[in-house]
Amino acid sequence: MLRTKTYTLLVCLALLAMIFATSAPAYSIRQAAAGASEDLAAVPTPGLQDGATAKADKIHKVRPIYKVRPEFIPMTPLLEGYCFPAPRAKGWEAEAQVIFARVKGKVRMCTANWGGGWWGLGACGGVDQDLNSDWGLPDHAAVGSFSLGYRFRPNWLLRYSIMPWELNGSGGNLQNFGVGFGQGGQVKWQRLYQSIALVYDPIVTYRSRVGIFAGYTRLDGKLSFAGTNWSTWGTAPTFDQQLNMGMAGMEFERGLRTTRFRDALSLECRAGVAFLDEAFGSDIMTGLKYTIPMGNGRWGSLGGGYRYVTFKKGYNDFKQIDTSLEGGYLKMALVF
Repeated sequence: MLRTKTYTLLVCLALLAMIFATSAPAYSIRQAAAGASEDLAAVPTPGLQDGATAKADKIHKVRPIYKVRPEFIPMTPLLEGYCFPAPRAKGWEAEAQVIFARVKGKVRMCTANWGGGWWGLGACGGVDQDLNSDWGLPDHAAVGSFSLGYRFRPNWLLRYSIMPWELNGSGGNLQNFGVGFGQGGQVKWQRLYQSIALVYDPIVTYRSRVGIFAGYTRLDGKLSFAGTNWSTWGTAPTFDQQLNMGMAGMEFERGLRTTRFRDALSLECRAGVAFLDEAFGSDIMTGLKYTIPMGNGRWGSLGGGYRYVTFKKGYNDFKQIDTSLEGGYLKMALVF
């Protein structure tokens, strides 16, 4: 009897354990899948039932990507390959140049008062006189040229240039000048070439510069003669020349090589054309320049190359002049 009650009690306890085990949350499939990994800090997801939170299996930290143009940082001259002084406002540029020039020219001027000149027969006959072979002026001469510029803005420069010279010759053939005897005499040629121009640099980089310029050019020249015949037949003739012209052109500079001490070798070219006043002229130069830093924003340079200057005017059939100056040059410049 006691054994039967014991078995009955054990069976009842087993049934009760099975009933409570099936209703426990830990054995629920839904709870077992999400139990201990629940993220209490997760942000609720819209659209779910009230009281429910969003679940995430894994958390990934991703940095946002933005497409933005990077800030422009100017390169220092040493990093970029600095080749010549950077233009700056309120700075001066001075230059001195000597040209070892070959001077040539032809002049036509009818002043003879012998052999029909007084009778309207045209004593010259349209003959051009050579300044070297006919008048004895030297073929070669050293001519100085100077310029001073003020840069009032980084891309704007006001520049003044001057080139004076004086040549003396003797022993030439002064035929068709004076009495027409073909006797030699003394000749003096004086000329003053001045120019003032405004320069604008539309392209400026650390390695190159392109500029355009325009301005006013003034040319004053005088040829004077002295001979024994003029003391007998009259006053010695002179040839005066004054030209007021405009000039426009372009200049270019390109860096070739730079050292770590910022010394630089560059190529520079300049070409200008003069016009107006029924005359024509040109001023062309090209050469190499070696630039040296001097500290405190100052730069010095040495250079050399070739320069060609010419002016021509025909007043009429009996008065004309055509001159040129060409040759190698050496120069010194200072930027401060």
